[in-house]
Amino acid sequence: MKKNITIAKFITIISFLILLFSTYYLRSQVLKLNTIRMSSQNVMIDQERKDIEESSPVRKKEYEAKLGQYQIQRKHYEEMLDLYKSDYEEYVKRIKDKFAPPMMPRSPVKPLSPDVSDEMRKIGIEFRDQQFKYFSSTSKLNWVSCLAALSLVGGLLYLLMFDLEGKRIFYLVLIVLSFVFMIGPSFHSLMSALAGFLQAPQGIPMMGAPGMGAPY
Repeated sequence: MKKNITIAKFITIISFLILLFSTYYLRSQVLKLNTIRMSSQNVMIDQERKDIEESSPVRKKEYEAKLGQYQIQRKHYEEMLDLYKSDYEEYVKRIKDKFAPPMMPRSPVKPLSPDVSDEMRKIGIEFRDQQFKYFSSTSKLNWVSCLAALSLVGGLLYLLMFDLEGKRIFYLVLIVLSFVFMIGPSFHSLMSALAGFLQAPQGIPMMGAPGMGAPY
């Protein structure tokens, strides 16, 4: 009986370690998917930094143009305010004119460079390839985890029933913790759902200077 209990403990330990490894393996795969997605964001951020530096002179001109438009609107406001106080009838006539300063031109949208576009496509391909590998390896790992879970639960139940000298409360707590964190479907389903819902990164067209109204 003591020999069987020793074997049951050994099987339980090995099964527990296998399940623990599979749990962290799933985490590592999902983290890798997120790392690939973040790499695409880094590419776009670097491109945006370049665009900000390049568009600085244009944005200064836009500011000057907006400031000039503001001065026109401010002058019109002051004139209408004075007219409202001094000659209400003329003010009503002026309102019908529907004063509106001319709209400034809209800035064009800068396309992605071929290098950035190719880099984004490579990242997207790498992401989809990693996503396929995740589900392919997870489907195989699932059967290994199944055998490990059966061995773990079987070993703990055996110890719980036959190891009269052992601490049964410890075996019971270990069973509960194993079901909650490793054997139960919640964690693994959550990881698989997260990996399935993640979308491959898409190239985001970078803007030049901000838009400023109607087109030419």
